[in-house]
Amino acid sequence: MHLNIFVSQRCFVHCKGCYSFSREEERGKSTSTDKIINFLRFVYSTGCRKVTLCGGDPLSRNDIIDLLDKIKEIGFNISLDTVGTPIIKDVVYDKDTMIKKVNTKRIAELVDVIGIPIDGSTNEVFKRFRQTKVDIVGQQLDICEELHKFGAHICINTVAHKGNLEDAHQLAKLIKKLDYISKWQIFQYEPLGKFGLKNREFFEITDKQFADFQAKILEIFDNDISRLQFKASHNRKNAYMLIDNSGNAWIPAYENMSLSEFSYVFNENVIIGNIANLQDWNKICSYLDRKFD
Repeated sequence: MHLNIFVSQRCFVHCKGCYSFSREEERGKSTSTDKIINFLRFVYSTGCRKVTLCGGDPLSRNDIIDLLDKIKEIGFNISLDTVGTPIIKDVVYDKDTMIKKVNTKRIAELVDVIGIPIDGSTNEVFKRFRQTKVDIVGQQLDICEELHKFGAHICINTVAHKGNLEDAHQLAKLIKKLDYISKWQIFQYEPLGKFGLKNREFFEITDKQFADFQAKILEIFDNDISRLQFKASHNRKNAYMLIDNSGNAWIPAYENMSLSEFSYVFNENVIIGNIANLQDWNKICSYLDRKFD
């Protein structure tokens, strides 16, 4: 089971099918760098070697470089999932908060795999899922080029959903041109998170539709799967542990979740523990992948 840690609630786009649970937490919730690092030192000692930072968007965290530096010092292989906007510019968040452009060179040095989302070959298709007013396709390509300039290992992440099925060929042609990327991950849409569940009728696809999407991509890539990873819903079930901004550790599965009016609730029994409680660490780590050096 792979470890994913929310390190921020803030994000630079608003996804109608957002899977993240960070938007359901009390506004302003976050786990301190010291708590994350103390927990990860213990995690590493148990044999776990990989961690993914997500959110929200990790690059909206004020001390993200310091956090990455300390995680890398422990010895982890780090993946970071980000929209990537601060890679190329300052960002005004929520009208009155300025998130400064990050040190891209340092990010590239510290992060083993940087995940950048591209869900469509045109702005019209892209924005069916991720809402923003900018030229999002152009921006994402600029972000990839900037990361590439500093030698970053880039993974393109795409969510296959009802709104981009017909775009498979054109999207594959676009991604194929990015011959410097390490891999392209294509995920079958899953109804996780409040918005993911609430809007599932607009985005959820069948296994057959996902297989057809995959076939169209393979056609453009001449069946070369060396840089492609297709991730169907059934293959990802119980594959991830989340540590949310409150420090709670749990395993997302939509079978345990339900919409209650306008708030998203899940069975409290799915919470394994909290990283603020040392007595929970062994139980949390018992679920994680291990690979001792």
